[in-house]
Amino acid sequence: MKKWISICLALVMCFALAACTKQPAPTTNDTPSAPDVSAPEPVAPAPEPEPEPVKHEGEVSVYVAHNAEQYNAVIEMFNAVYPDVEVLVVSAGTGDCLQRIAAESNNPQCDVMWGGTTESLEAYKQYFQPFTSEYDAFIDEMFKDPDRLWTGESQQPAVIMYNKNLVSEDEAPKLWTDLLDAKWEGKIASANPGSSGSAYTLMCNIVQATSTAADYADGWENFQNIAKNIILSGGSSSVYKGVANGEYSLGLTLEQLAWVYVKDNADLGMIYPEDGSTNVPDGFAMIKDCKNPENAELFMNFLLTTEVQQLMSDDHGRRTVRNDMAQPDALPKLDDIYFINYDFACWGAGKEAAVAKWEGIEVNVVAVQ
Repeated sequence: MKKWISICLALVMCFALAACTKQPAPTTNDTPSAPDVSAPEPVAPAPEPEPEPVKHEGEVSVYVAHNAEQYNAVIEMFNAVYPDVEVLVVSAGTGDCLQRIAAESNNPQCDVMWGGTTESLEAYKQYFQPFTSEYDAFIDEMFKDPDRLWTGESQQPAVIMYNKNLVSEDEAPKLWTDLLDAKWEGKIASANPGSSGSAYTLMCNIVQATSTAADYADGWENFQNIAKNIILSGGSSSVYKGVANGEYSLGLTLEQLAWVYVKDNADLGMIYPEDGSTNVPDGFAMIKDCKNPENAELFMNFLLTTEVQQLMSDDHGRRTVRNDMAQPDALPKLDDIYFINYDFACWGAGKEAAVAKWEGIEVNVVAVQ
């Protein structure tokens, strides 16, 4: 019996010892971990493909009433920027260009009319379509049509150019009415107001500036008498060239046309008549229903860039129409010139009637281009 009890005790002690030395159970990761609330790394979006530059190509047809030196310089600049746009040029006087545009109105062959004083453009604006330049904010309202059917390109004061070898400073005319003197017979050059925009502006300038009547009747009489001393020398270029080379004592022209010669020749001068000059801008317009309207807009916007406006100012004495650019230092300040309040409605909308009056005036003719 004692032996049995000893065995039982021994077994109990073994079990107790085993319980004391039992290894702890391995831990398990049953407790859920805290969520990761940090923001994920941003994923850069795939880069957008760069848009391909707009390719300008094709052609633009331009009827131009400027001299070749000026328009070729601008076209060369244009083609340096837009080499795939061909500029097709027809060069003629303002009146001839506009009459051609009217004749072609059912099938326009021209996209842009470039040049000519804007009262001439006003007379033909039924053949134009609206165009608002991207530089419109830099151009004062007086230099553009309210409906944007034409836009001014440069300011054009009217002047009398003279050759100092033929005309002394003392006898040089100071007023338009000084041209009535018989001593000037055959010595005053002018282009044809019926075909030249500059000559038309000068005729209207003289009529209005020398008139006191509401209908300008006395001004027309003055111009008719001045015309007795005038020689129609051909196109507008023959006027300033003729004065420069001594063929004529005086020339009726515009500032920028004369300045190219006057600036480098002390024997030549310009007179701003004290009874009043005009400042009608040259301009341009887009032809209604033209075949290349996008290239027409491209070309017309280019004419108003600071680069082109500066070129025309520096090299050709053309006063810019942009109000954010300076005028040429070598030219008189505009505030120092007396300008008449030009009757734009009369001389623009009434151009046909004014030209009809001109055609009834006898004048000497050398050559008409």
